[in-house]
Amino acid sequence: MKNTFLLLSCAAALTLGSSCNRDKPAAVDAATTPSTDTAVVVDNDVLYREEGNRTADMVATDLGITDTAQVRQVRRVYYTRAQRLGEAKTRYMSDTTGQYVAMREVDTNTDNEIKTVFNDEARYNTYQSNRARYYGYDDDEMEVTTTETTTTTAGAAARPARRGPRVVSYEKDKNGETKIEYSNGKTVKIDADGDTKVKYPNGSKVKRDSDDGEVKVKN
Repeated sequence: MKNTFLLLSCAAALTLGSSCNRDKPAAVDAATTPSTDTAVVVDNDVLYREEGNRTADMVATDLGITDTAQVRQVRRVYYTRAQRLGEAKTRYMSDTTGQYVAMREVDTNTDNEIKTVFNDEARYNTYQSNRARYYGYDDDEMEVTTTETTTTTAGAAARPARRGPRVVSYEKDKNGETKIEYSNGKTVKIDADGDTKVKYPNGSKVKRDSDDGEVKVKN
């Protein structure tokens, strides 16, 4: 009786071991084979900072701002704006009206922060005259901005703001350098220390030092 029980136990153990060995290759394959559904993850913070710096440099050039401390403040304001717009787009992804209202609120807050940074009414008025270009709006969208205090239509609320060229390529190597390519042909490289190099479709190159904010342009 004991011998019979022992034989049955051994048989069960051999069967289980065989099953485990058959399953092992499948488990290894599942663990080592990359999924075809793997998506490229984009570091939004890098994009927000690049977008904020780009707009801030545009503002500084237009208004003749040479004070590096003030340029850094403008960059901070536009970096924050890019973050808030990104959050609004995610939060109201399926609600165009809610997204419109949230974006307009972000822009109003940005206006107030920029006015504080400038502390100069004449310079701020010049800034306001170029506001549509800094915020990436089309001319018809600017008309909505100027009339929304008196008239707001459902059609206008459903019109999302233009967000500029889309990202077609995003790479970040092990050394911390990031390379971003846009649909309009612009290429941005951001070093690990924060220095930024931008190459435009027309061949112009702009290099920005992250430490002192110095900008060098090469045509």
